[in-house]
Amino acid sequence: MKITVPKDCDNAPKRRIIRDFNLAFAHADLEAIAEYVHQDAVWNMVGDKEIVGRDAIIAYLGTLNYQKATAIELQVIITHGKFASAMGTLSYGKETIAFNDTYEFTSAGSSILKKFTNFAIPLK
Repeated sequence: MKITVPKDCDNAPKRRIIRDFNLAFAHADLEAIAEYVHQDAVWNMVGDKEIVGRDAIIAYLGTLNYQKATAIELQVIITHGKFASAMGTLSYGKETIAFNDTYEFTSAGSSILKKFTNFAIPLK
């Protein structure tokens, strides 16, 4: 898998968490994803569906033909307090999806995500 991430993620703990969460997603690593997600988390896929609860999120990902991406490019990761955002692309063979996600941690000092909102657009 080709991985492109901002080089400055290592000097900001929340940026590193968002980077690692996205890498787990790109690797289709459900166990790693579950470690970042609060048991009562909410995943809002804008224009599609909302899933509530870590178990339901992991089960949903398990029902998809969820495969490891061939490439991920994280162009921007921004964090402030208990909020974060990431923008980039995920490629699966010939299909590339642009995404812009916002995240809310359980608190400013937490590494656990309680809410994430995902905007995803397939690129032509």
